[in-house]
Amino acid sequence: MATLTERYVAAVSRGVPASQRADVELEVAAAVEDLVAARRESGTDPVSAERDALTELGDPVRLAAGYSGRQLQLIGPGLYPDYLRLLTLLLTIVVPLVTIVVGATTLFFNGDPGETASATVLTALSTTGHVLFWTTLAFALAERAGTTKSPIRWTPELLRDLPQQGPARLGDTVATIALGVGLAVYLVWQQFRSPLHDADGRAVPLLDPALWTFWLPYLIVVLLVGAGVEWMRYRTRGWTWGYFAANTVLNLAFAVPVIVLLAAGSLFNPAFTSAVDWWPEAGGPASVIILVCVAGVALWDIADTARKTPRDLRALRGELSPGQPS
Repeated sequence: MATLTERYVAAVSRGVPASQRADVELEVAAAVEDLVAARRESGTDPVSAERDALTELGDPVRLAAGYSGRQLQLIGPGLYPDYLRLLTLLLTIVVPLVTIVVGATTLFFNGDPGETASATVLTALSTTGHVLFWTTLAFALAERAGTTKSPIRWTPELLRDLPQQGPARLGDTVATIALGVGLAVYLVWQQFRSPLHDADGRAVPLLDPALWTFWLPYLIVVLLVGAGVEWMRYRTRGWTWGYFAANTVLNLAFAVPVIVLLAAGSLFNPAFTSAVDWWPEAGGPASVIILVCVAGVALWDIADTARKTPRDLRALRGELSPGQPS
């Protein structure tokens, strides 16, 4: 876990432009060190000296605003730090929770993947809008009512811990594996549990059944191998260049065939698309959007892994302290 000083410096750094961060981090760290040293000379213990020094410096949101010359005027300087803190908390807790509950409920009672996806996206957007609107309105009304000073006294205990850098985290690994395995399961599921049925009552799959001769089993294997690589990466506690190479190959091994099949009009089942009047021809707007999304996700994952690999290697060698930016 990062120290209070490291968390405080990071909190101030987040509130200043990127071009100023290095200088601000050094200046704030030096200010804390001087204040702690002064208190130590008077006999204060190290823990209390650090806490008192940070309390004297005050809310990092206000300090960052001073360094960047930014005025806290959206709500008012007295309430803005509390507004920002509460808004961040609600967006990171309420929005995901409501979205997951609505998505799971829709899937359970309806069973239609398309309707579930639409309901989930609309819920996420709607909840985000409500959180932004009502939180802003509440603080604006409080300020208009004469509350210009925060009722909450800032203390170093309000500092959030820094995200772990370097070694792989179990939550991220489980989410990645669940996504890969879930997609592999869906490729099989859509063959037998499609929302559309033909005249004989048989399910009409979304993807072309002819792909079962090679491409669908191939894609399922790629997804499962990717889940295995992700688990091995977790066991070795981070990305290495070997795992980066494997991840790159697997991303391309999945994305390239999907893009080629999509561009050729061979990915979706003609019986399905004609029944819903969806993607009637290859190269249509919807096909292009999906093509761009598939390519974008693969390229983003490769780039993100390339960014994380040097950081993880430094962490595994003990060269990266907690909270240090990559």
